[in-house]
Amino acid sequence: MVLGLALLALMAPPVGASSPAAWRAYEQEVRSACLKASRLAQPRVLGGRIDVPVAEATPSGITLLISALLLEGTYPQSHMGGRKGRELCLFEQRTRQATVAEAEALDRPRPQP
Repeated sequence: MVLGLALLALMAPPVGASSPAAWRAYEQEVRSACLKASRLAQPRVLGGRIDVPVAEATPSGITLLISALLLEGTYPQSHMGGRKGRELCLFEQRTRQATVAEAEALDRPRPQP
């Protein structure tokens, strides 16, 4: 278990101390995991990645992140008639897992109470 966590820490780009190549590799990993997790047909990434630190830096200088991407694609269900949809993907750096949720409401005004 400890060895596995140490290996994950070595694979993860630390915030503020990584090489450009490590950040490019991380970007590709996040995009790939999010596109794979999407429930939309032919998903694509909209905009850039947002990283949110979720833990203080470890003694080795690594800060764990949750990274967010907005995805757009087509609803695959026939009753949706090919309508476009959006999902928010959250990638947890520690577990290397991507989770998606419908994100249609992100660009709509919030109703007044």
